[in-house]
Amino acid sequence: MVPTPAPSPEAPAAFPPLGKRLKALLVWPRIPNSFWSFNGMLELLPEKVVMPPLGLVTVAALCPPQWTLRLVDEGVEELTDDHLRWADLVMVGGMEVQKSGMREVLARARRLGKRTMVGGPYTSGEPEQMLALADHVVVGEPDEVFGEIAAGVESGNAQRLYEVTDKPDVTRTPTPRFDLLKLSLYASMSIQFSRGCPFQCEFCDIIILYGRKPRTKRPEQVLAELDVLLSLGWKKQLFIVDDNFIGNHQRALELCGELEKWQRANGFPVMFYTEASMDLARKTALVDAMVRANFFYVFLGIESPSKECLQETRKFQNLAMDPVNCIDLLHAKGLWVTGGFIVGFDSDTEDIFERQIEFIERTAIPWALLNALHAMPRTALHERMEREGRLLQDSQHSSGDANPPNFRTRMAPASLLRGQAKTLGAIYEPRTFYERAWRSMQAWEIKRNQRAARQPGASGIARILARSIWRQGVRSSYRRAYWKYFFRILTHYAFNPPKIWMAATLMISGNHFIPYAREVVSKIEQQVQRVEDLPELVPVTAED
Repeated sequence: MVPTPAPSPEAPAAFPPLGKRLKALLVWPRIPNSFWSFNGMLELLPEKVVMPPLGLVTVAALCPPQWTLRLVDEGVEELTDDHLRWADLVMVGGMEVQKSGMREVLARARRLGKRTMVGGPYTSGEPEQMLALADHVVVGEPDEVFGEIAAGVESGNAQRLYEVTDKPDVTRTPTPRFDLLKLSLYASMSIQFSRGCPFQCEFCDIIILYGRKPRTKRPEQVLAELDVLLSLGWKKQLFIVDDNFIGNHQRALELCGELEKWQRANGFPVMFYTEASMDLARKTALVDAMVRANFFYVFLGIESPSKECLQETRKFQNLAMDPVNCIDLLHAKGLWVTGGFIVGFDSDTEDIFERQIEFIERTAIPWALLNALHAMPRTALHERMEREGRLLQDSQHSSGDANPPNFRTRMAPASLLRGQAKTLGAIYEPRTFYERAWRSMQAWEIKRNQRAARQPGASGIARILARSIWRQGVRSSYRRAYWKYFFRILTHYAFNPPKIWMAATLMISGNHFIPYAREVVSKIEQQVQRVEDLPELVPVTAED
């Protein structure tokens, strides 16, 4: 760890001690609407957001036991000035998509004279942005050094910048403070098994932030976290948040065996889902073990059907098998598949958009998350774009759903944006979306031990269904496609709990994906004129 004491002009040069019994407020800024947020879907559900701030409740577990802690997730409750006035220390975390909210929270705390500390993925990628806004900036994973940081805050010796370069041993990371969360307001809960990924995808910042050597918790740690959640009453979906659950596939296999035993001992109280690389399909024993442990679905970083693009971005793990066969195999073995897609690679040609559409349709992936490529700070892609003089200095590097690339693309920017809009419009056209959802249900072969997440009860289901029928079946512009899908799943899966749960989830997800895709398409179309008017946004030729 390398501390850097130089203060910014906006922050005090020295800090008084806060004492050992300080009050700390942990704040998670609201996440803007995106394909990932499922905001439209949540309008029909009793919960307010999909997932909790696992990073913050993990940091809470690292805090000294004598500290008094409170947590505010702005996705489920408003952050008030009273919250801020209560605190001696305001601790803010967040991802790049939350940077505006992070700045707002830090500014409010500073106006009230509160000491502030910030960390997390965005801060670790761009600490210089946060140094002007927060009193203490923590870069990297603080698991093994947070005690030292906390002692500095208590005594008045805390540094302005803590740059943690070592990768901590996660077998020593304590159980997150799930008790600080308002559990009933979340649709899904989160735990983490591993950090890091062994691959070398050019655009990925995960390998920069967490390294290429996956570090895993012990199975007994994971089971202890599950026991805590179960004791708090959690019996719904549970997301294993690893960026690549199978980064160490042998450890993942061992964990799944223990998860199966835990599920059987407790009556299969939860349903799992996670993220993995495409080579999961080559590890059939692991797939079978995941299904036996009651994994329902998996997000895959598919990115592109173009082999040239995958080679360009060093995503070699996606080239080991035919991608269509991979997804067909996973469906057949009991894992429903969702996936991420990217356009804007140097190798992309004008036909990539039709190829993306064809691939998504062929593989029946309803939730297909498509973005334009962005060069995130510190990634190999960012370094290459900088080296080649292609970074757009006045461009936001935010990978928002409607944002164009932050570098000069080989494809004409207007063509890229039009193609992206065309692709999104095609895959989220209501009839096409629901037809694909229906085919995905047919392709997904559930296994005998798979159990759906706990349902809200008859009255709760009735309220959700009434909202869905009113919003989607009566008032929406796509009600014809909705009703066709509704009667299909009702007649085929009414007495099949796993299938009807997933099929109904897809049905109400249309209330998010269909209108939000239209919103993104509209924003992209507005960007087309802007990029055509900017002289620096010109096509890059191979000679460049």
